[in-house]
Amino acid sequence: MNLSIHIGEVIKNELEDRKRSVAWLADEIFCDPSNLRKMLNKPCLSTSLLYRISRALEKDFFSYYSQQLVQNL
Repeated sequence: MNLSIHIGEVIKNELEDRKRSVAWLADEIFCDPSNLRKMLNKPCLSTSLLYRISRALEKDFFSYYSQQLVQNL
């Protein structure tokens, strides 16, 4: 599977745009901030974590994958 999406970077950029910290997000999703920082450095996240982040930021991060899927069909 060759994904050009680094979802951790996408989320970090969204946090920066909203002037929110990883610590804030970690608190919102009941996660340890240092663990969340490590996870956001990875190109892929579990669907359950991505869902929780999407809910906390009120943004559909799954849509990045859907858009890429449509482009590659």
